[in-house]
Amino acid sequence: MKLIKNTGLWAALGLSVIMITSCEKKEEDETKTTKTSTVNIEFEHTFNDAEFALNKQYTNPFGEQVSFSSVRYYISNIKFESTDGTIWAETESYHLLDLSDPGSLVLSVDKVPSGDYHAITYTIGVDSTRNVSGAQEGALDVKNNMFWTWNTGYIFAKFEGVSPQAANNSFAYHIGGFSGENNAITSNTLHSHDHMIKVSPDASPELHIMVEMSHLFDGMHDIKVADLSGIHMPGMMAVHMAHNFSTCFSLDHIHD
Repeated sequence: MKLIKNTGLWAALGLSVIMITSCEKKEEDETKTTKTSTVNIEFEHTFNDAEFALNKQYTNPFGEQVSFSSVRYYISNIKFESTDGTIWAETESYHLLDLSDPGSLVLSVDKVPSGDYHAITYTIGVDSTRNVSGAQEGALDVKNNMFWTWNTGYIFAKFEGVSPQAANNSFAYHIGGFSGENNAITSNTLHSHDHMIKVSPDASPELHIMVEMSHLFDGMHDIKVADLSGIHMPGMMAVHMAHNFSTCFSLDHIHD
C-alpha cells in the first residue's frame, strides 16, 4: 500500500512539474510573440523632384507659377502587412501633418510586433466613422481648424497659396467629403519589394516616403489653377484633387 501511495505521489509530483513547465513555456512563448518595436515614417516633400518648401515659387505641369503658404493633411489607419499575410493595424491611428511644423512630418508608430513586413497601407484623410463621431481629441480635435461641420465632416487636406494665374492671385483647396459620390477618402499601399521592413526589439526601422507635390495638379486629373482656384466643400473637384494627391506618395527607401 505504501508503494502504491508513493507511486501516486510521484505521479502527482510529475504532473505538477509538467504543468509548471508547460505554463512557463507558454508564458515564454507569449513573451516572444509580444515583443515589439517602433517604426518611424518620415515624409519628404518635393516639387518637380526639387526640395519643396513653403512660400517658394514653383512651376506646375501646366506652366503656372504657384507658391504654397500652407500644406496640411491627415494620414490615418496605418497598417503593416507581414510576409505571411498577417496584417497589424495601429490603434487610434490619426496623424495631422503640417509642413510648417517639421516635427509633424515624422510619425512614430509604436508597439509594432516583431517580424518582416513587405507593405504599408494608410488612409489619406479621416474614415467615415470618425467623421460622425462627435467631439474628439488629439489630431482630430476641431481646434486644429481641419473641420467643416458634422454634416460635411473633416477637411482631409488643405493646400493654400498664391499664383498669378489664380482668381484674386490666390488659391485654396480644402479637400473633404466622406459619403456617396463625394467620398474623397483615399488609401495607398506601398510595397517595400526586395527590402523588408524588419521589426525587432533591437531595431526601429525608418520608412522614407516621398511626396511629389506637382502631381497635385496632374496625378489622375488635370487641374489648372486658372480654371480652379478654390475648393471649400465636398464635391467632384474635391474628389479629383484627392485622387491626384494620392498619386504623390511613393516609398523611397528604408533605414534598418
